[in-house]
Amino acid sequence: MATFQQLTDATIGVSAHAWSPDGSEVAFAPNSNELRIADAKTLETKHSLKEHDMLISAIDWHPQSNYIVTCAHDRNAFVWSFDDGEKKWKPSLVILRIERAALDCRWSLDGQKFAVASSAKCVPVCYYESDNNWWVSKMIKKHKSSVLSLAWHPCSTVLATGSSDFRCRVFSAHIDGVDGAQTAVAGYEAKPFGEVLAEFVCSGWVHAVAYSPSGASLAFAGHDASISVVTNGQVQTIKLPCLPLTQLLFLDEAKLIGAGHDANPALFAKTNAWAFSRFLDEKKEAETKAASGVAAKMAMWQAKDKTGSAQGASAGSTAWKKHQGPVTCLKKSGSGGFSTTACDGRLVAWAL
Repeated sequence: MATFQQLTDATIGVSAHAWSPDGSEVAFAPNSNELRIADAKTLETKHSLKEHDMLISAIDWHPQSNYIVTCAHDRNAFVWSFDDGEKKWKPSLVILRIERAALDCRWSLDGQKFAVASSAKCVPVCYYESDNNWWVSKMIKKHKSSVLSLAWHPCSTVLATGSSDFRCRVFSAHIDGVDGAQTAVAGYEAKPFGEVLAEFVCSGWVHAVAYSPSGASLAFAGHDASISVVTNGQVQTIKLPCLPLTQLLFLDEAKLIGAGHDANPALFAKTNAWAFSRFLDEKKEAETKAASGVAAKMAMWQAKDKTGSAQGASAGSTAWKKHQGPVTCLKKSGSGGFSTTACDGRLVAWAL
């Protein structure tokens, strides 16, 4: 089941979104430098924040602290906190020290740190310094190309990254004085900050990485239209029946959602092994009656040319899809569901 709301005009699109802890508000970037915080039901904009100078590439809203972190192509990140007295959001300074665009940002589960993926071949891991009232960073520099995606292990001291150098890597992100005494995490050795704990090869750019809720499984999606799931050091790779995925999200230990260029979220499930289950956006029976004649054949080949998949060819027109453009962001929402935003300006809420 899925419902969609139009956040922006289809020509503008949405680059990122995130939900408030109670689900009453949604923060999103209309493919620009503006951060809008809107009522989740009416979509009325309550706050418009324009501290960034260039396109906002990622938003993450921590469920306990109520802090929002944003990063943008202007090489900056801001941590936003709500002032109850003044009833407005205020930014805190973040010292990133990167020379190229910031592409992704994620809070650790405990909310003490956040990490930023960048085109500068590095990942700043930021933590708060109360003496100076700013967020400072320690740098992970083991990448050979742009870092496209991030995922924190539930322990908050292990960080996975996906890079355009065809690698998914796992790093130690333990910071003395912030995380306390270091302990070994199941499946990983205890190493100093920035050291590589594991490395996996992909046949294309690694667009997305995600940890399962327990941290037992790590998934990454490549531009070769594949996803790989690592469990207990064993890697299982699945070739996709669709275009490459750019977003991944574990719903639980046995359900994984992927979305990207195909504009249709895909469900992967685990029984004995991980396998593609189905696409979540399905054409209604009334719309599946095949047309006949030259017009139908033209529509079929136009759809194949547009989507590049057999699914698109058989579907003809793609007007029945909830999304009409590549999915740009995938987030968990309330009651075990999730949401997607895309280049069509739509926010779609999904429930299995």
